[in-house]
Amino acid sequence: MNLIDRYVAEVGKHLLLIKGRKDIEKELRSTLEDMLEERAKEKGMPADESMQMELLEEYGAPQKVAETYNPYPYLIGPRIFPFFMTILKIVVAAVTLGLSIATFVEIVNLSPITTMDVLSAIGHGILNIISASIAAFGNLALVFALIERFAPAAEFKMDEDKVWHPAELMKEPEPNKVKIWEPIVAIVFTFIAISIFNFNPQLISLYYLDGNTWHTAPILSDAFFRWLPLMNVAWVVEIIRNGMLLRTGEETVSTRLTSIGVKLLNIFILAMLIAGPSVLALTTESLTAAGVTDPDALSALTIFADKGMDIVFGIAIFGTTVDIIKTLYKMFTQK
Repeated sequence: MNLIDRYVAEVGKHLLLIKGRKDIEKELRSTLEDMLEERAKEKGMPADESMQMELLEEYGAPQKVAETYNPYPYLIGPRIFPFFMTILKIVVAAVTLGLSIATFVEIVNLSPITTMDVLSAIGHGILNIISASIAAFGNLALVFALIERFAPAAEFKMDEDKVWHPAELMKEPEPNKVKIWEPIVAIVFTFIAISIFNFNPQLISLYYLDGNTWHTAPILSDAFFRWLPLMNVAWVVEIIRNGMLLRTGEETVSTRLTSIGVKLLNIFILAMLIAGPSVLALTTESLTAAGVTDPDALSALTIFADKGMDIVFGIAIFGTTVDIIKTLYKMFTQK
């Protein structure tokens, strides 16, 4: 193996690309061999090892040459980094708000309330906020790293400076445009849902005041939390979709297909919740332990736990199906 072959092989080791690596190596080898042949003709002597070393030294270190072929030498590039920072700020704000509310509720429910218990609850809440924010940062960084590699550049084209003209006032609203606050609100509330259901499920309880004492009873059963991992998948994908809407400012084929996929997943989850045991943990025993002693209230709540949620989930499935049909209609009727 001559020096050029060794040089090309060393460049190949530093290439991040898998597909097309052989073509790059072949092109580089051909270029170097042509340059060596031309240099040998100029000097009027056959190419030898010293001439190869001179050529390769001028061409540059293999790692530097490989960098010119690597399209993504960074985790999150300048194309979407501003978008990443915007979403990160929204997410951290949502996590902080949700966990702050959870900490406040925990403090209110302390009985008796002591200074040490309050300080302990505040410290625990701060640690929860920090850990949840770090987790959110890591998850977003992973998502945006994947977007950087695989998302079409057109989806994240940076806005160019435009010259405004009064004629724009006469334009009809674009049917695919989205209001900027809609994806922001969706992202915030989705992260609040993730933080509550995953980190503070105790907040989803029945609160009952008996005299000066608050009683609580969990509302959701294990049958609900069994499907929480799949719900998290749907929520994360929905955050990504709203993030794309926030960046592009309009619905695209990819965002609509993603929306349909999330809705189909939600329908599946709802169907499984209907088919399985009751998702409500409101039994006569738990309600009585929480301080509910009125027989009529006990009867109404237990009946709702058995049948009421199935009706609610059925209505949700119907509404989601209608949304899917509307999305498909817009895909085929609007540009």
